[in-house]
Amino acid sequence: MKAYVLLVAVGVGVLPYVATSQAKNPAASQLNRNLLKNGDVEAEGSDAEHVPGWGQKEGLSAAAYGSVGGEWDWGVSGCPMCGKRYLRLAFAAETHELSVSQTIDVAPLAAEIDKNAVTAEVSAYLGGYLDGDTTGQVTASFQDASGQELGKLQTEPYDTAKLPKPDKGGTGLVFCHATGKVPAGTRRIVYTWDAHATGDSGDHVGLGDNFSLKLALQ
Repeated sequence: MKAYVLLVAVGVGVLPYVATSQAKNPAASQLNRNLLKNGDVEAEGSDAEHVPGWGQKEGLSAAAYGSVGGEWDWGVSGCPMCGKRYLRLAFAAETHELSVSQTIDVAPLAAEIDKNAVTAEVSAYLGGYLDGDTTGQVTASFQDASGQELGKLQTEPYDTAKLPKPDKGGTGLVFCHATGKVPAGTRRIVYTWDAHATGDSGDHVGLGDNFSLKLALQ
């Protein structure tokens, strides 16, 4: 990132002011980086019921790897690039599914989007209990300024029977991702993680880490 130093006179003194090329071009700041807040789940909230970037919702929580019995052991994480914390969506059978989302304003990229020159990639490490009856996926809903959906991009639901088994613990995560073009007219993107039941065990848990939404010029 290039930085340009400008000198701004204030009274009798001279103070340095740093302006970045991204500040001059808001569109550039939305390209080739993760647009989600706390996508890696490493930021800690003021209390256990509030997850920074993801808000507060019944059934949603962030946990440290090894802190929940039956999931991972201490010192074991869910993926090669995972940190110390992950997200949990826990719900009973009568709920059937649970989801959380983030909304990203992409209006600064309007010119490029309307030229069909922008692609999106959604990804996350998703999983649950091995051979469990809960699956999930991440979805990007492309919407215009009024909230009307113009299209969507989503990953395939994972098969719990094929989740990688950790050395210790009864849960696993698998990398899920999808790429596609951002439809012309898109002004915001709603990124949603959805966990839903595939059976009737009664208690369902979806697990996830390293959530990501990235945009790039085609």
